[in-house]
Amino acid sequence: MILNRLVYSAVIAVSLTPTVVVTAEPTAKELQHARHEHYEELGDAFKVVRDQARSSNPDMAAVKLAARKIHDASVNQEQWFPAGTGPEAGKTQALADIWTKPAEFKAAMKMFSDTAPKLQAAATGGDIAAVKAAFGDVGKSCKNCHDKFRAED
Repeated sequence: MILNRLVYSAVIAVSLTPTVVVTAEPTAKELQHARHEHYEELGDAFKVVRDQARSSNPDMAAVKLAARKIHDASVNQEQWFPAGTGPEAGKTQALADIWTKPAEFKAAMKMFSDTAPKLQAAATGGDIAAVKAAFGDVGKSCKNCHDKFRAED
């Protein structure tokens, strides 16, 4: 009986003890890798829209999904460039100008975030001609940023 109480008390004490989970902050290399993966996904979405826009029978469901991914990327892209993840942290195509000229970089990102919703709206509307026009504008916004802030391969 005393043993049962002792075991019961121990179980209660352990269950009431707060559990501390320690998670390490991601390293600069891990953040660079995550950024690369995000842009790979964005590139895949661009390829879907491009290929479907060229198709004689476009899959508008695929276009809508890809346009949504592009839009989401345009909204969340700032988080992909935290301080300390530039060339000083290792191999990356991100130029140091991203962090040394933040106002210019923000303006380039805004161009993308301004055009991506129009692509999504065109895709949602099911109008492939409007998708093609909006896709061209999004592509120009990407080129604008790449020309200024991305190193060549």
